[in-house]
Parts: sequence; C-alpha cells; structure tokens
Amino acid sequence: MILKLEVKKISLLFGIALILMPLMLRAEENYNKTDDQKMSALDQRVLMERKTRYQAFVITPHKPNYILPIAYNTRPNNLPVDIARDGKLDRTEVKFQFSMKFPMVENLFGEEGALYFAYTNLSFWQAYNANASSPFRETVHEPELFLVFPNDWKILGMKNRLIQLGIVHQSNGRSAALSRSWNRIYADFIFQYKDFYLSLKPWYRLKGTTPGVEDNPDIEKYLGHGEIRAVYVSGENTYSLMVRNNLSTPNYGALELNWSFPMSRRVKWFFQYFNGYGESLIDYNARVNRFGLGIAFTDWL
Repeated sequence: MILKLEVKKISLLFGIALILMPLMLRAEENYNKTDDQKMSALDQRVLMERKTRYQAFVITPHKPNYILPIAYNTRPNNLPVDIARDGKLDRTEVKFQFSMKFPMVENLFGEEGALYFAYTNLSFWQAYNANASSPFRETVHEPELFLVFPNDWKILGMKNRLIQLGIVHQSNGRSAALSRSWNRIYADFIFQYKDFYLSLKPWYRLKGTTPGVEDNPDIEKYLGHGEIRAVYVSGENTYSLMVRNNLSTPNYGALELNWSFPMSRRVKWFFQYFNGYGESLIDYNARVNRFGLGIAFTDWL
C-alpha cells in the first residue's frame, strides 16, 4: 500500500513537472528576449560584428547592402552618358550597393579603438534598356580608411556613442570627360537617444596638387561640406533620413529616405526615395528624383 502511494506521489510530481516545464522554458525564452531587447540596436550591431569579425566566411557590412530591381527616376540625365548618343536613358533601372569593412588594427587605446578599411560599391544598371545592350550607366567606387572609438559625451540629452575619423576616396573609374572623383577627410559623430540615432558628418575636401586638373572642381557646390543622417528603429522596422545642403546661394542639397522591414529571417524589404544632387558622381550636378523598391541584406542598424 505504501509503495503504491509513493508511486502515485512520484507520478503526480512527474506529471506536474511535465506541465510546468514548457511554462518554465517559455518563461526563460521570454526572459532571454527581454535581455536582448534591453540592448540597443547599435549595441546589438557592435556585438554581432565583434563575434563574427574573424570568421572566414563572414563579410562585415559597412553601409547598407541592398538591391533595387525597380529604381524609377523621373528626371534622368542624358547629357554625360555614352548611350545617350543612340537613345535616351530608361527611367527605370537597377540600383544596388555592396559595402564591407574589416579591422586592420584593434585595441589602439587600451581595449578601445580600431582602425578599419572599408569599400563601398554603388552601381546603376540600365538592365531594361535592351536598345543600348543593357549597360552599367555608373559605378561609384568608395574605399576608405577610418579610426573608430567609443565616447560618452552627452549633449542635449543625447549620448555621443561613437566617433569616427577617416579619409575617403570616391571615383567612377572613368576617363576624360566622364571622369568623376574626389578625396575627403571626415569626422562622424554618432549620437543615441533611446531608439533614435543621429550622425553628424562634416568633411573637408582634399584638392589635387596640380591646379586646373580637377575632374569636378565644383562638386562642393552641390554636395556641400557634410551631411546629417537620422535613424529610428521601431521593432523590426528601420527608418533613416539623410539630409545634405550647401548652405549657400544658389542653394543645392539632397534628401534620402529609407525604410526596411523583414521579408524573412535573412532579407528585408527595402524602400528608398532620393531627391536632390549627388546620388551618383556622374550626376553630381543634376537633380535626381528617384523611387526605389527592392530588398536589403543589411541596413544601418
């Protein structure tokens, strides 16, 4: 009799354990999610980069990586392009960007600070222009070398999380009249307030040593001396706004709006709107008004 009671007790405890175990596991999962959610989007990106930076088959993203199969420009600039001799540019083209970085030297200041090399490729492909053999209209190459280190300044309630100092070259790899290039040094101050991030990026153009041989001597007139980028993360949605202005007369500037949200665990839907000057080097002095739809593999955050 006693043995039967003990068996019943053990069975009852085992049954209770079976009932409670899924609840306990779910509670632990929710606890882990809560811990992850306490980390900001910037902290999550920094942590992920640190975990994967030495893995052989991982490429660390720098700027957003995306492809827009539909990139519609209401104001195509036919003047500087070779294929314009045989016909006009298609308003709809493919726009894509590939951007990566890797650390060259780490722990420059104790356990903080790193020197990075980065490369960004931005391309515009007239894929649907069969009359012109679907050429690449423009490809902008952007190698850069930069130093990044954390900071804890607080200004107007926002914390300056990171400071980035670098030198960057931009070129379209063309020659003669179609050549476009320039070199800059820059500082990028990245601030955070909760889920809102602000990048203040002033730059200074490094001019060539030989007078009169600049590809685009008036590029600062259209792209100015810096840009401001705001990023807001809401759940699985990432919104960003970039603004440039020359702060001069005549006035030139640019605005870019991006929105990404999950399509799957690995890929995001990506919407982009650009209006203004400097979307590409070949069109730096022509106003562009473009709507784009596609997918992003990585966003700013």
